[in-house]
Amino acid sequence: MNDTSIPIPKESGSDGHQVKADVSGELVQAQPLTHMVQAITGLAASNARFFGGEVASTLIAGATSQMSAELAQTKQELGALRQKYEVLSNSFADERIQKAILAERIDSFRSSRHLKNIGISVGTLLLGIGAQLIKIDYVPHGIASIVIGALLVLLSWLSVPKGADK
Repeated sequence: MNDTSIPIPKESGSDGHQVKADVSGELVQAQPLTHMVQAITGLAASNARFFGGEVASTLIAGATSQMSAELAQTKQELGALRQKYEVLSNSFADERIQKAILAERIDSFRSSRHLKNIGISVGTLLLGIGAQLIKIDYVPHGIASIVIGALLVLLSWLSVPKGADK
């Protein structure tokens, strides 16, 4: 009574040589529901009793048609919003880059400001010392001190923080 033998099918539908399909990462556009709307409208028109009577079939066909139109409109709005999102995302990234550049320039200006002030102070001091050296007949030393002091003052005034607008 216990038959433990299991019959082996002649064709199992599987031969063990299946190959994995190439799956791309792209999204495939869904087919519109027009076929479904047409099918429901056709069924409602030809066999109203299929949907519970003439009134119910007309109501179901109309609701399906309206939902199909709303779905198409929603997909269109979604596409526009995705494009707008992409533009805003790129703009936001550009603004973040610009912010980082400007923050670096501000930091550079703050750090170089002290160096500029020291250059102006030392240059002014050398100008004064050079004038005093010329008065007491140390003309070569005085002229060298005035030239070096003038260069320091000019370089300190005219130096600007690094970085240029692109």
